[in-house]
Amino acid sequence: MRKRKWLFGIVMFFALTLVACNGDEEKASTQEKTYKLKVGYGQLYGAPLADIARAEGFFEDENLEVEMVSFTSGGLDALQADKIDIALTFGTATPLNYIAQGADFKFVGGHMEGGQPVVTKKENASQYKTLEDFKGKKIATIRLGTLDVVFKSALDDAGIDIHKDVDLVEVKSVADVLEAVNSGKVDVGLSNTGHMTKTEALGLTPIFWSNDLSPNDLCCRVTVRGNITGDKAVAYKKFMKGLIRAERVKLENPKKNLEASKPTFKQLPEERVNEIVNEKHLINSADPNKREVINTWKKMQDIGYISDVETINLENHFDLSMYEAALDELIKGNPNDEYYKQVLQRYNEQNLDFK
Repeated sequence: MRKRKWLFGIVMFFALTLVACNGDEEKASTQEKTYKLKVGYGQLYGAPLADIARAEGFFEDENLEVEMVSFTSGGLDALQADKIDIALTFGTATPLNYIAQGADFKFVGGHMEGGQPVVTKKENASQYKTLEDFKGKKIATIRLGTLDVVFKSALDDAGIDIHKDVDLVEVKSVADVLEAVNSGKVDVGLSNTGHMTKTEALGLTPIFWSNDLSPNDLCCRVTVRGNITGDKAVAYKKFMKGLIRAERVKLENPKKNLEASKPTFKQLPEERVNEIVNEKHLINSADPNKREVINTWKKMQDIGYISDVETINLENHFDLSMYEAALDELIKGNPNDEYYKQVLQRYNEQNLDFK
């Protein structure tokens, strides 16, 4: 009798151990793996939506670890060299220029639109009411900057010859633009978002914004390399899901945007950070806006920035599936949320229904 009880105890011990082990294996198999991304951003713009997504735990919700890497220049070179996974705030025209030169880049989402001013001295501001008023003027610009393309394209559309009717002076930085206008070396400068404090301190003022010249002008796109693997596709979807949620926070609570961005601009005072990330003309949108990317591509051809692109099919440089999947998950998880329905409507209009 004692022997049977002893044997029964051994059998039960191994049975329970087996059940426990199977349970642990099942739990481990159902637990989602952690994905990692290295995201590059330009120091000039920061990374508002990504900063919000990190601060609010949106990436953490997706089991996504995001390492942010800042660049003063060379972010797209780093992307091409596989040193980062995403180039976040490096414009639209610049990655398109890389594509025109053979880079295998793809656009998967958006980040910034508008917010870039054309500036002059306050005492001269009344001279500029229409694009015709720029004829004969010296204009400082940063080649391939967003406003550079938007402004030149607007002049071209207005019938103003950008090679003969205006004198375009290329400089390297926004600081150079402002200095050139302030010193009188040029009449007008094509500036950038986040520099209004310095602009006003120098006695300069905006006369047009990029939004005025092109209501849907694009700045930074979420740009990745073209060979998107299965794991990368999942990670990019999670990243875009975080940005979509962050966009809502930015719209509803700019203060959270400011607080989330402070660590990115830790050397700057709060007022300056707020100026950069909450400029009222600046729009943070995660939407890929394929329609306007294609329009920018056409503008760049019209003003002579890119040529001999007959062999390039721009359609091959979009992959909107990750954004679509991210938005689909958000809508399924929040079926009665009107905000996500509006985001879907915008997506359809800007990416599908414009053809």
